[in-house]
Amino acid sequence: MEKEKCFEKLEENMAIENFRTIYCKHKRIKKTLESTCITIICCLSITGIVFAKDISTKIYDNFFMTGNGMGTAMHEGYIENTDMEYENANATIENIQTGEMIEDVETKVKVSEFVMDDFNLSITFDVELSEKAKEIVTAEEVWKFNFSDLVIADENNIVLYCPTGVKYNEFSQQYNLGLNYEEAIEQKMYIGSGVNIVPVEREGNHVKVIYNIYTGGESSYPKSKTLTINMGQINISKEEGTSMGEEEIILTGDWHFDVEVPEKMYNRQSVVYVQTNTTNEAYQVETATLYDTGMDITVKIKTEPKPKYPSFLEHDFYDTLSDDDPLKNVDILGHISWKEKQTDAYKEYYQKVEELMNLTVYLTNENGETFTLIQGPNENGSKGIDEEGILTFSGMFDLTKYHEAEKVIVHFEYRGQTEQVTLQKKEGN
Repeated sequence: MEKEKCFEKLEENMAIENFRTIYCKHKRIKKTLESTCITIICCLSITGIVFAKDISTKIYDNFFMTGNGMGTAMHEGYIENTDMEYENANATIENIQTGEMIEDVETKVKVSEFVMDDFNLSITFDVELSEKAKEIVTAEEVWKFNFSDLVIADENNIVLYCPTGVKYNEFSQQYNLGLNYEEAIEQKMYIGSGVNIVPVEREGNHVKVIYNIYTGGESSYPKSKTLTINMGQINISKEEGTSMGEEEIILTGDWHFDVEVPEKMYNRQSVVYVQTNTTNEAYQVETATLYDTGMDITVKIKTEPKPKYPSFLEHDFYDTLSDDDPLKNVDILGHISWKEKQTDAYKEYYQKVEELMNLTVYLTNENGETFTLIQGPNENGSKGIDEEGILTFSGMFDLTKYHEAEKVIVHFEYRGQTEQVTLQKKEGN
C-alpha cells in the first residue's frame, strides 16, 4: 500500500480529530509499543518464576518485609539499633484543604533501626508529634506519611536517596557539591534508588514509618560509614486511598542529623562462587556472589531464538513518519499498540515468548536446604531473551553468608527438563 493510502486509512481508522475521546475510553493503552514489549518481559519475570514447594529454610521475622534472606541476617545480628536522640525542629503544620495552620509545633525525628547492604537500605524513622499537632492530626489518624524532600548522603557526599533530580540540584547547590543531577549520575555520586514506604506504628504521639530503599540495575551502595539525613517537609494524609504527593496535611521544618553505620555493615564482604560442573552445557552461571542478606546469580541458557515480532502495516507506516509529523506522538503509537495486542498474530507471538521464558530456578546447599528468590519491595528475578536464543536470568536468593554453603547447587526446571549447575567458593574467599 502506498504511503498516502496508508495515511488515509490510519486517519480514517483512528479519527484523529476525535482521538482523545477514543483514547480516554482505553486508558490502559498509554504505553508505547516499545514499553509494551518491556512490560511483557517484566510480567514474565514475575509470572514465569515458579517457586519450589518444599522449603526447608527457617523463616525469621523481618519487620522490614524485605525477604527471608534479610530476616536471616537480622536474626544473626545484622541490624543496627541506633539508640540515638531525637532531632527536634519547630515546625509549621497546615491542612491545605481547610486552611488551618499552627506554628511552633515541636516535631522530633530519629532513626530507630536500619539495615544496609550492597542493594538495600531499610530504615525505621520514629516521628514524635507534639500536643499542638493533635489539633490537626493525631498519630492514630495517619494513613499516608512520607518525607517528600528526603535526601540521604554519606560522608563522601554520595547521595544514596533523593526523590527527584530537581531536589538533587537544590541539595548540591546548598552544600556546594559542584555537580548537577546528570553529572552526579555520570560520576557515580548519585545512586539511583527506588523506595517502598510503610507506616507501621501509629500510637500516642508517635508515628513509625519504614523506608525500604533499594538500588536498581547494576548499581550498588558504597560502604558508607556515616549517613546524613536531610528533610524539610513531612506529608501526612488521614485518607487511606491518598496517592503520594496528594496528602492534605504538611509539616514544614528543618531536620538534619547524622547516623553512624556500624563496622559490620561498612566493612561487609561478599563471597564469589564459580561454576565447577553442569549437567547441560547449555546452562552456564555467569556470576554468583554471596552477601550477608542473599545470593545474587546471573545465568545464561542457550535455547531457541526469540520469535520475530510480527509486522503490522500501521506500525510500519508510523516508523516512516518524521519526528515533526502530527501523527508522531505517544497517543497514536499507544492506540496502534492497543490494536496490535488484539490480533491473533500478537497473541501467538506473546504465547511463544512466554513459553521460552517460563523458567523455575532455586538453590540448595550441602545440607539439603532450599532457597528461593527473595520476595520484597523491589522486583526480583529478571529474564530476557535475545535474537540468538540466549535466555538470561538474574535474581537474588535467600541463601546468605549465615548458611553453610561451601557448595551451592543451582536447580533449573525448563521446558520439561531438570538441570543442575554446581557452584564452589572461589579460592581466596
